[in-house]
Amino acid sequence: MKHTKRFKQQQQIVFFQSLGALLQSGYDMAQSLDTLFLAHHSWRSWLSDIQKDLAAGQSFSDSLRPYVSLDILLQLRLADQHGNLSESLILIGKNLRQIQRQKNKIKQVMRYPMILLIILGALLVGIKYFISPILNQWQNVDMSENKSLFVSMPFVVTTILLIVSVMVMICWFKISSRKKLLILVKLPIIGAIIRTIVTYQVSQQLTVLLANGLTLPQVLESLSDVPQRKVLSKTASVIIAHAKQYLADGESVENYILRQTYFNESLAGYFARGQAPKIIAKHLSYYAKTQFEMAMRQIDRLINTIQPICFGVIGLSIIGVYMSMLLPMYQSIGRLYQ
Repeated sequence: MKHTKRFKQQQQIVFFQSLGALLQSGYDMAQSLDTLFLAHHSWRSWLSDIQKDLAAGQSFSDSLRPYVSLDILLQLRLADQHGNLSESLILIGKNLRQIQRQKNKIKQVMRYPMILLIILGALLVGIKYFISPILNQWQNVDMSENKSLFVSMPFVVTTILLIVSVMVMICWFKISSRKKLLILVKLPIIGAIIRTIVTYQVSQQLTVLLANGLTLPQVLESLSDVPQRKVLSKTASVIIAHAKQYLADGESVENYILRQTYFNESLAGYFARGQAPKIIAKHLSYYAKTQFEMAMRQIDRLINTIQPICFGVIGLSIIGVYMSMLLPMYQSIGRLYQ
């Protein structure tokens, strides 16, 4: 029975870097997988399936399809067909390690705010179902207006947010993949991060293909031939088709990049000089690394911004909870002395 569960990201990091190192040391693919099979007992079920697929004539990228994400599959397919597979494997492992560090940092930053939110939720429940009824019993006058405000406001706000969320989701699913990307890159804060990530991914893929002497039209043709469901995401397929049509109309690569808001404009400069594909690939290799590092820095800044905002929102919420609890108490005490 074939396993369909993906490798955990930490396992992928070790797998890709170890496999790339073995290939660079002179081992062939079969020997490398055998070595990993013996070294990692927990991987044996996956590695056994991969070895069977390779023995049946499948490509390395196709054999990994059930276990890794589409963007990694595309990198593996291109590297297997046109580039240096061992170097690509090590690079994938390094990038995954950086991404894993960012995820761990996000978890650490958000852990304390999440605990405070849980405590805040418990306070709200306690006030609504325990303290509020007691306060209402103290009242000798009609508290229907205050009760209505206290009880129905959260319900009204929640209902409005739910309706708006459903409407946004319905509209979102009706929009094409490329239009979704155009909307995302215009959003404050996260738009710049998405733009940098897209630029990094595109420059990295172009590095592999251009290094083998392919021109950009040939690159687009090669990517168009890739089965979408197997390797390419829907968004990538739409972008490739759009770029292919644009260049077929006689427009330059530089102008195309400058007109697309989901690319950083600096990418266009590498295609403005009319250099040979292999020379462009060398420049793009360095450029892709800088874009990846920039994306990591942008995510770091976002993380450092999110935490104070979360604490501020939680602090205001706690003040609101205490106000809603204490004001009725003061009103009740005041009436006792009248």
